[in-house]
Amino acid sequence: MNILYRTKLSATLCAAGIGLMAANQASAEVTFKVSGYGTLAATMTDQDDIQFRNSLSQSEGASNKLDLGVDSRLGLQGVLNFGSGFSITSQLLGQRRRTDGTPTSNEDFNVGFEWLFGQYSPTSNIDLRLGRVVLPSFMISDSRNVGYTQPWLRAPMSVYAQMPLTTLDGVQALWRIPMGPAIMTIQPSYGESAFNISSSGLPLKATSHPVASLNANLEFGDWLIRAGQVRGSSMLRNLVLSPFLAGSPLNHKMKDVFTSAGLQYDNGTAIVMAEWAQRKQNDIDPSYFSGAPFNIGGKPLAETRSWYAGGGWRFGKWLPMVVYGEAKNTLTSVKTHNMNFSVRYDLMNNVALKAQVSRYDGRDTAAFVVPDAAKGTVNVFAVGVDFVF
Repeated sequence: MNILYRTKLSATLCAAGIGLMAANQASAEVTFKVSGYGTLAATMTDQDDIQFRNSLSQSEGASNKLDLGVDSRLGLQGVLNFGSGFSITSQLLGQRRRTDGTPTSNEDFNVGFEWLFGQYSPTSNIDLRLGRVVLPSFMISDSRNVGYTQPWLRAPMSVYAQMPLTTLDGVQALWRIPMGPAIMTIQPSYGESAFNISSSGLPLKATSHPVASLNANLEFGDWLIRAGQVRGSSMLRNLVLSPFLAGSPLNHKMKDVFTSAGLQYDNGTAIVMAEWAQRKQNDIDPSYFSGAPFNIGGKPLAETRSWYAGGGWRFGKWLPMVVYGEAKNTLTSVKTHNMNFSVRYDLMNNVALKAQVSRYDGRDTAAFVVPDAAKGTVNVFAVGVDFVF
């Protein structure tokens, strides 16, 4: 089976060729479609006192015992189509993620609405959305949780862990522009977004408002080129950066700019993917902690540059792939890297078996709940099954 790993899955997941259609007997134009997806994976490391996670939204992870919560998820989606261009899409997602602002907040299976929006399509080339939509920060933002549509078991964290915002409550438009044999898609978004993350044991929970993004894709034959930027402002109140630093809790209005670009080539046999990202924030008040041993005044909370590149080759139902990634903290000049080896086997049309072995730098603040430079390299092992229905 030739699977195209494209980012622009429709809201009904029809790119995966799935769904259950039920027609409303009162009107032939009104339809309701239900579909779903999931990943069941077991993850472990070769260390007993450092915890690996797959996103900043997790404050607990896997060590040297099998953990079923790090990479597992389950999603259910419904689309109510009224005809004449009007529809409503909802998507529930259950996965491990933080639920409050305490340092150890975590649940193995927290369920929440990932998508919930109304859509009006006045023409076949334009979609207008209102509600909770995906925030298109990356090349596979639309399908990031749908593991079956991806070649790997886990997206490269060197890039995908740098932006904590995944959804947006507001307005969004998609404008598809035919350009001869190519298609350009412009996707502006505006609204607000909430995040609840943990970084080196420091919990951060806030709402970003306003959030504005602009995303552009160009598809030409087997090629996909993408570029985009997300801008957001968040008010962080009573933030204690460290109990060892003098000074009162910080109230900081954080301004965040995330710029990214991606390239993909997929001809059905060979696949090559690469993305680059840069995150920049405004500086903290220079007077904050000016008398402490660690002077963080005049510096942002985060500033990073990251990238990954990888490729694979399909041998019938098998797809082995290698991905290398780097992330650099431009404030401290600390550069971390990771190497990922994955293999996919398409068991049937809607089920894929996967295995992935990764090597991470123990200093990686995104990959580990509490990073530890003394650990050197940490190996992470995972096996799982991706499915759609």
